[in-house]
Amino acid sequence: MRLRRILQGFFIGILLLSAKPCFSKTKTSPPKDKKAAVETPEEREERLRGGYAALLEVSIPHPIELGFGWMQPKGESHFGAFGLLQKDLAPGRGVRDIKLSMQHIEYRYRSEPWQRHPLFWQISGGYQQIQIDGTRAVKVSQNDITFSTDIQGKLTVRSLYYIPKVGIIKHFRNGLSLSWGFGYMIPALVSSKFESKVPGDPLLDELLQQLGSYKATQRDLEHVGKRIGQVGLPHMDLIELIWRI
Repeated sequence: MRLRRILQGFFIGILLLSAKPCFSKTKTSPPKDKKAAVETPEEREERLRGGYAALLEVSIPHPIELGFGWMQPKGESHFGAFGLLQKDLAPGRGVRDIKLSMQHIEYRYRSEPWQRHPLFWQISGGYQQIQIDGTRAVKVSQNDITFSTDIQGKLTVRSLYYIPKVGIIKHFRNGLSLSWGFGYMIPALVSSKFESKVPGDPLLDELLQQLGSYKATQRDLEHVGKRIGQVGLPHMDLIELIWRI
């Protein structure tokens, strides 16, 4: 009996001694301080290399813009860009089926004058054309006969514009650059032309031009065009992606 107890105590002691190293392995050593990675001159040169580049921009009021040019990070860049937009607008003031079409082409000059800061300034100049189509139902009285018809109106606004802008940009070693900017679009040399017609009846179209409904249609479409192409507007880059080739 005493021998059994001695043997049991002996085996329990062996188990405890063998388990001790296991517990010691679970102890975590204090974290070592990691030094921040320092960019080498070669890595910086690769990140800021110049070259031909393609760009894609999502902005307001020009929603989508594509471009191509020469980019020099922390230097001067030159781009040509263009954009197209077709959109249905909500009816308003008695005019329905309002359709907006925008197209533009521009040149951009950008400068990044500060080596240690991500700020840039940019000036753009270009040409844009805006077309707004709409339809209004009118009543016409002729020789004691009253009937209804539709006036189809089209307003075309053409202008030059320029956009001073400031923003921030981030360059990566893989050739990608991301930027955000804010500016103001200022139109210049604005011209507009209004045309209307009655489907299939040029004689009736000439008659309708004397009516107040004709002038109301012109005025309402010009109201939309003035907000878009004839007055200055803020111009915001939601995001711009530039890929250096």
